[in-house]
Amino acid sequence: MQNSQADVAREETLTTSRVYEGRVINLRLDQVVVGGVQRTREVVEHPGAAVIIAQPDPEHMVLVRQWRHAAGQRMWEVPAGTLDPGEAALTAAARELREETGYTAGQMVPLFAGYSAPGFSAELLHFFHATKLVAGPSAPDEGEELLMQIFSLGEMQEALSRGELPDAKTQLALFWALSRLS
Repeated sequence: MQNSQADVAREETLTTSRVYEGRVINLRLDQVVVGGVQRTREVVEHPGAAVIIAQPDPEHMVLVRQWRHAAGQRMWEVPAGTLDPGEAALTAAARELREETGYTAGQMVPLFAGYSAPGFSAELLHFFHATKLVAGPSAPDEGEELLMQIFSLGEMQEALSRGELPDAKTQLALFWALSRLS
C-alpha cells in the first residue's frame, strides 16, 4: 500500500521500563514523544504465535475447544500456540497441530502474518494452511484440556451468526477458508 502525502509521524521512544516479566508475556512502559507531546505507551511483549487452519478437505476445519480464562468461557478455536524461544513459526505450527489435535500435516503452507492487537501488543500471528492430515495421538501441554472436533464451514458460519465463535483468529480462518470455495 502506498503512503499518502501526509503520512503519520513516527513516535520517538525516550525511555523504556519493564514492569512485568511472565512465562508468556512481558509488560513494558515506553515514554514516547508524538507531535511534541510526551505520552506513555503500555506494550505487551509476546514472542508470536502459530495459527493453523487445518482442513481434512476444503469444506471442513479442525477446531479445538478449551477454557479461556481471560474471556471467562470455553471456546472453539483453530489450533494455535505460542512460539518457543528461537523457534521458527512453521516448526511451531507443526508442533501445535500435533499437540492439540494429534494430526500431522502432509502439507503445511504459510499464508500470512498479522498483529493480534497492535495498539498495545507485539504478538504477531503466523497463519498456516494444513492439509493431507494424518491422525495420531494428541499430546496437550500439562494442565491443558482440549476437545477436538471437525466442523463443516457451514456449521462454523451458523455458530458465528449465533455469537458462538467469538475468537477473532478463528473467524479470520473461517473467512479465509470460505473465500477459497468461491
